[in-house]
Amino acid sequence: MKRQTAVPMVSLTPRRSIKMAAWEVIQDALDAIDRNLPEEIGIETLAAGASLSPFYFQRLFRKLVKKPVNEYIKLRRLETASKALIESRLKITDIAFSFGFSSHANFTRAFTDVYGISPEEYRRYQFPLNHFIKPDLRSAHTAITENEPFITDGIAVEVTRRNLEEPRYFSGFEFALPEGELDDGRTVGVSMAGQLWQQFHQQKQLIPALLPNGCEIGVLLGENAPTACCKYLLASETIKENIAKGFAGFVLPAGEYIICRVEAEKFSDLIETAVHKAADFTRHWMKQQRLGCGAFAAEIYPAVTREECSMELWLPLASQPAANPLRRENKWDKHNHWLKPSMETIDAYVSSDLWIELRTLLETDYQSSPLIEFSKCSAQHGWNIKYKKSGRSLCTLYPLAGYFIALVVIGTRERVEFEMKLPTFSDYLQDLYRNTNGGMDQKWLMIEVRNAAVLEDVKRCLAIRGRKKDREGK
Repeated sequence: MKRQTAVPMVSLTPRRSIKMAAWEVIQDALDAIDRNLPEEIGIETLAAGASLSPFYFQRLFRKLVKKPVNEYIKLRRLETASKALIESRLKITDIAFSFGFSSHANFTRAFTDVYGISPEEYRRYQFPLNHFIKPDLRSAHTAITENEPFITDGIAVEVTRRNLEEPRYFSGFEFALPEGELDDGRTVGVSMAGQLWQQFHQQKQLIPALLPNGCEIGVLLGENAPTACCKYLLASETIKENIAKGFAGFVLPAGEYIICRVEAEKFSDLIETAVHKAADFTRHWMKQQRLGCGAFAAEIYPAVTREECSMELWLPLASQPAANPLRRENKWDKHNHWLKPSMETIDAYVSSDLWIELRTLLETDYQSSPLIEFSKCSAQHGWNIKYKKSGRSLCTLYPLAGYFIALVVIGTRERVEFEMKLPTFSDYLQDLYRNTNGGMDQKWLMIEVRNAAVLEDVKRCLAIRGRKKDREGK
């Protein structure tokens, strides 16, 4: 069972002033969550510490963190628990209780849903994982000085400029990497990039003309890549440009570079976490300096046999900035069932506060996790987001440019209550209900949400449909 506390255990950072920027409030909440992961963390307590209402706190949190509060807490607990699975010999049940999960089954279900493998499988095979990276909102709002280390979420990063006088040569292997790996630390699951690095280190000695104690490099190449993928070149530094048959090469050209250096305790931390933090940090610094970069971003890792474990993110300085290689554009084809969009991409496509408000309500008040699925339905062909509660559908959301459609089913159990309250709904919803044909004693309401009044209609529909226990008995 979850640990119950009579007094809220969440300790918030003391306020520095009465007036605080929104990012400071949420950053304090993020830090408080990290300090209290094993405890019961209530949204009301976090909101009170921020001097905000629970509703507005959740809305602000979702806007800045790109995740609902409860989902973010779950992801942080799972990340910490995953490390305990590898670094300790504790029973899985004990680890589950230690990080706020009510049972072994609950922990296993959450772990499997997020990472695609069970805790037992992860402990046995130790697959590299992608975690949702804790945002550091400070870096976006703090003046960063060149050549001076900046502490971000427990690691030191430093940005500088360097002139490379002679080109450097690398040779290695090309792999296909799903675009989902490029979500700046927002994609979770088994790390394909981590598995490719493991494969590369097994084959590294096959590369001809290796430079003794030379560096390793990871470069994303978008040209001629399979659909929904990019080419990921993993290579080692060579004495000269000598690309043998069966290998791929890369030349780091001479010129001026922006370099962000970051250190970690082990190589896996670099490729799973630090590279995303370095990219985010560098992006904020370049924006402050009004600088642009060229068409590639290179991760350079010194020889992994040395005691110090570090990585440098190299970006060619450009007078005319090309498309930013650190960030994927929020473009997607909603009718392409091979290219699954991220939730952030869908949010950007809809671009509606009403959309965010409804998603926040579903994911916090109803404790329902979004499921992105592709529908071949002729009425609304393409990607949609499903929300369920206790195995029962709450609603399905269809994203559209500037608005969305909410599908809510009014069945036999809801019809009497719904029709009694129908006169209190908006004229739009009343007309929609009357003009929607029923089937199997159900009405499938395709509600176009374009304004706040219709959004309130949807909320009231959900309130009726979501009261399953009241109708069935406890």
